[in-house]
Amino acid sequence: MELMDRRYESGWLSSPVAADLDGDGVNEILVARAGYFTVFDAEGNERWRFDEAASIAPRFWSSPVVADFRDDERLEIVLAGGGQVWMLDSDGNVLSGWPREWQYELRSVAAGDVNDDGQLDVIVASTRHEPDILTAYTAGGDTIAGFPPAGAGAIGCNVRENCWIAGAYDQNLAVGDLDGDGRQDIVATQDNAYTGFYRGNGELFDSNPMFEDRPKTLGVRYLHDLRLAQQGFADDESSDLQAHFTNTAPTIADIDEDGTYEVILLASVQNAGQDRREQGVGLWVVRHDATRLPGFETPFHSDEYLGGLWDLDGNIVAMTNQVTVANIDGARGKEMIYAGFDGRIHAVRADGTEFWAVTYTNRPDVFTGGVVVGDLSGDGKPEIVFATYSPQGGQSDLFILDAGGSILHQVKLPRLGSMAVPTLADVDGDGTVEILVSTRETPWDSGEPAVLVYSVASSTTGCLLWPTARGNLYRNAWVRDP
Repeated sequence: MELMDRRYESGWLSSPVAADLDGDGVNEILVARAGYFTVFDAEGNERWRFDEAASIAPRFWSSPVVADFRDDERLEIVLAGGGQVWMLDSDGNVLSGWPREWQYELRSVAAGDVNDDGQLDVIVASTRHEPDILTAYTAGGDTIAGFPPAGAGAIGCNVRENCWIAGAYDQNLAVGDLDGDGRQDIVATQDNAYTGFYRGNGELFDSNPMFEDRPKTLGVRYLHDLRLAQQGFADDESSDLQAHFTNTAPTIADIDEDGTYEVILLASVQNAGQDRREQGVGLWVVRHDATRLPGFETPFHSDEYLGGLWDLDGNIVAMTNQVTVANIDGARGKEMIYAGFDGRIHAVRADGTEFWAVTYTNRPDVFTGGVVVGDLSGDGKPEIVFATYSPQGGQSDLFILDAGGSILHQVKLPRLGSMAVPTLADVDGDGTVEILVSTRETPWDSGEPAVLVYSVASSTTGCLLWPTARGNLYRNAWVRDP
């Protein structure tokens, strides 16, 4: 099925949604493109459209959040674009208390109960960092106490003295229980070698005392060598390596299945002096106090570089450094699946060893936004699905891999492909999964679709381990164990 867009807008990194907005038992398809948000029925007919954001938000970078925020057994929709956040009801009306204005540009939005009142809240992060990159709102649109953390004085460190804040330029949020106290916390990565773990009151988590003179997690510099990270500076700025979290979309998961959650981070790698940037990507697994999990005392380093760190012509943005976490082999421990800067998809085991790596391109201008995981063959074993994009027409594809990394299918995508992570969902209620792909562009004279919906007759809905961008419709990237 093909969904046509009468305004021919560009698709950014916002993944499509399949959700039952009207409660009739049949999903609608929700699509955010440029500054417009459109709802289609399961047959591809337009149901309604939200245009209010278009004049002030040239694009929806992050994916829509869809959840029951008001405990009314109806779904609400949260959109972040430009410098504003909207909450819509299931008919497209802006709810009381919204929109809220923060600061331009909001590229990250997620849902979670961070103030522990039993109701979902909205968390957003901005490319600007004065007074902070992070804030949070209740479902009614009120700012939650302690946010923005630095501006409210809740952060617990001296900004620019022992913690450092920079912009959030991609989908830089995760929300989940980091320390097992039953309360939801926030991970916010940013445009430097530091990342913050926040409690729901805006205070940063304490870092482990091994990190000298850095009492809070946002003061820990992610140098590859643990000894250097402990002292807080490099011995040799030209050769010592560190993380850079500009495009890092964090994940919260219990990868070793020991009952405690870890933070998983995929970062670009650079030297500490920041004049050698094309050093591949590093996979980090850390606890809430910034200590490193066994097997990840030094990050897993995919060091080859082909492309993906830099934006390209034609508004083709750099790759999001995000990790999909799922148990794809059935053994104890979850795998971490990600795209490197080397034209490969990698799967790494919970002990820090590589499970497999598969090449999907040899071109420096073909990227992917990330992978989803679900059973498309009906055999109880998950497949891995991702789309590629490029400034060059005809170079992009939809890929399906088996759990061992072998390419099963490669389907050509129109024009520039898709920057968004695909979505796996049962759109039409027939018990099988469809693959939803939002295309990068639909030119005025092309007659090409904005969204492609692929049917997979052999699939089942019982094993969708990571079915959409950020893992779920809360966009919180929390792999929550039963």
